[in-house]
Amino acid sequence: MQGMPSTPAPPLLKTPPASATADGDHASARKRGRDKEQSRRHDMLAATRKLLRRGGVPAVTMRAVAHAVGVSTTVVYALFPDKAALIAQAVDGDLKRFSRHLQQALAGGEDARDAVRRVAHAYVAFGVAHPQSYRLMFMEPRPASAIDASSIEFGNPAEDAYALARMLAERVLAATDGQAPMQARIDTAAQLLWEALHGVTSLRISLGDDPWFERLPLRAHVDRMVDVLLAGLQGGD
Repeated sequence: MQGMPSTPAPPLLKTPPASATADGDHASARKRGRDKEQSRRHDMLAATRKLLRRGGVPAVTMRAVAHAVGVSTTVVYALFPDKAALIAQAVDGDLKRFSRHLQQALAGGEDARDAVRRVAHAYVAFGVAHPQSYRLMFMEPRPASAIDASSIEFGNPAEDAYALARMLAERVLAATDGQAPMQARIDTAAQLLWEALHGVTSLRISLGDDPWFERLPLRAHVDRMVDVLLAGLQGGD
């Protein structure tokens, strides 16, 4: 109408090139694929843990895990090369949580010997407080798996409990000897420490407060064991 201002035409919407749309669709499809794979992996590991708790390692088969998750065995093999890798990764979460617990115990240690004592108490306390988890980690025989089949970073004390034991052993031996200890001696000391702690922990889990024999309260027992171990390391070759 004459005298009325004209309304500007709306801007034209630009249509993205077909190639950009296709790239976006492919990226979304890849993300959905990764999410689905992660979800399946999580479900398979959870099913494996349940089977381990119910029937131990013999109860875990690729077929049993596939049946529990509702997929074919082919899908299980696509994510895990064999039973050993499947079991190892099912326990990895417990091992990482255990290692973090030991790392926290190191904070505030006065010296190497005090660090060993703190970690010893933390080790036993974790096992007694979480017996099912401890059984899965160290009391249930399981097939050996390749290092690269685990999600744990080998040699990292924050994830690898044996690496933490070696670190403690090396510190104690270095303080005792006044020089860098040989690697073989570090390994022997680390294994003695681990075996002693495992013995105390596994017996407390298995026997509880057995009335057939008397023993020290747990904390005093661990202190005495650490004293004996440290004295042996100081006098050993």
